[in-house]
Amino acid sequence: MEENDIDLTVQEMVYSFPTPEHPYYHLKASFVTGTFKEYKVERVLVNGKRVRDFAVYNNGRLATRKTIQGQGKSTLVARADWENGSTNRLELEAVATDEGSELHLVGTAPAPTYGGYWDPAWKHYASVVLTESAGLRRNREPVHLTLGLYADRLTDPPREIRVVSVDPETGRHTEVPSQVYEVSTWSDRADIHCQPTTTCKVAFFADVPARSSSLYLVFYGNRAAERPTYASDLRIEGEGLGFNVENSYYRATLHAKSGAIDEFFLKMGVNEKFDHHLETNGALHWNPGVYAPPRTWIHASDWDPPPGYAKEKGPIFFMTKRWGALPHYPEVKVSVTYVFYSYSPYVMVTTVTDLLEDITVQALRNGEIVLNHNVVREFAWKKLTGEVESFVCKERPRHPTRALEMASNTPWLALYNRECKAAFGAINLEESNMRRGGGLVCIEQPYMYLNWGPWVYWCRALVYTFMGNNPQRMVRVPGGSTYYEKMALMPFRLGESDEDRFDFIEEYHQILSNPLHVKVEMDTDERVPEEWTPPILVEEFEEMED
Repeated sequence: MEENDIDLTVQEMVYSFPTPEHPYYHLKASFVTGTFKEYKVERVLVNGKRVRDFAVYNNGRLATRKTIQGQGKSTLVARADWENGSTNRLELEAVATDEGSELHLVGTAPAPTYGGYWDPAWKHYASVVLTESAGLRRNREPVHLTLGLYADRLTDPPREIRVVSVDPETGRHTEVPSQVYEVSTWSDRADIHCQPTTTCKVAFFADVPARSSSLYLVFYGNRAAERPTYASDLRIEGEGLGFNVENSYYRATLHAKSGAIDEFFLKMGVNEKFDHHLETNGALHWNPGVYAPPRTWIHASDWDPPPGYAKEKGPIFFMTKRWGALPHYPEVKVSVTYVFYSYSPYVMVTTVTDLLEDITVQALRNGEIVLNHNVVREFAWKKLTGEVESFVCKERPRHPTRALEMASNTPWLALYNRECKAAFGAINLEESNMRRGGGLVCIEQPYMYLNWGPWVYWCRALVYTFMGNNPQRMVRVPGGSTYYEKMALMPFRLGESDEDRFDFIEEYHQILSNPLHVKVEMDTDERVPEEWTPPILVEEFEEMED
């Protein structure tokens, strides 16, 4: 030991459960060096094992270079997966930045009897910090994560993974229902650049206070774990493509031939059915669709059956995925995905249209919902300026004249009946169009519109000369074009008065349009190289320094 070396004992050592600021079990060690020197922290050990996840604060300010300043109180926050009632030893080794003298810090203290590691049978965990910034309290908000985990840390993700919430004040742990899906493992090589990795997706419901953060831990690595079972209000009946999907808010029926949404039965004390059943396949949800005469007009609802089909089923959601070329249009490939959540009033719908070759069309459309007049009488929509307007459908011009044109990104729209309090709405969330082969995407006057005849429907026009004053025009759409959209379909009960009639759909428009910010943090594994590993590049280059 050199003459200028310093040995210190921790003045105060505090145990903490994971928090949004430090989303892992940790120790806080406070001390004063009694010198004006600066020390760079080299090693931190807990119970003799090196810890690479830690932070240093000097007089309450984060030291971004993990250096200890001698002019005041310093605090070390070190990851430590402590258990209730355990005694743990913390050590720190640091080296002076000017002359190489060393600083050693040691502390030992018993842990409290609450707030410690959830269950030692699960060896690892990922921390998930969810932050709400729109001023909306989130209750049972669906969260989807994609996790890439070292493959040797777990064997069967659907059986092993558990999601646990941590109370921010008491540290109380509560296991929450979760669903693991789309699992795959990559194991082509193992070196400083790549390690065998298992990728999986995890869904769960989260509660987050307005303008605040909540913390969830995804535990894994218990090879003896049994597959969990969770309560859910989601009920799935049927086979093939024709399922009945039911939760506390609605019952949806999928078409037996195409898998498209065919009917919605609204609960919520209303007990009304929305359907179409007037022409062609009779489905409620039609698009994407295309019309390039002399070929017939075709929609995704005309599949019998879709070329590709898959489904995911669990306590959080039921998902169907359909994809492939549209009938009679081998150059037009589309995909339609439905996600039905438990305890949620909406169905998430995403669609993608890919044009593999140039095609000349009179219609390229999306976002189409078709209903008969058995229930709905009026139509309402929220304008981009924020006002909500409405009218009686049959008081507007009848097909083939459009009853109404709206902005393509209209926030939400709904067909409804104020007498029986029944409404069927859609919330527009995302719309993206691109041309992969270069150049600008082809969209001719994008808009949404309402039309009525024997039926009433809304639709998003991408290229649509058919309903114009020169309907024989043909528009060339280049191959390599892709059209994507995401919307939430939602049957709902109207409010009792004019003032609150559409509060329900407006509330969910605000929630779904302002998703939670998701941050995932994992521990630093021992196999990670000490120094930064440059990527494999065509040419070597030297990183520029400030």
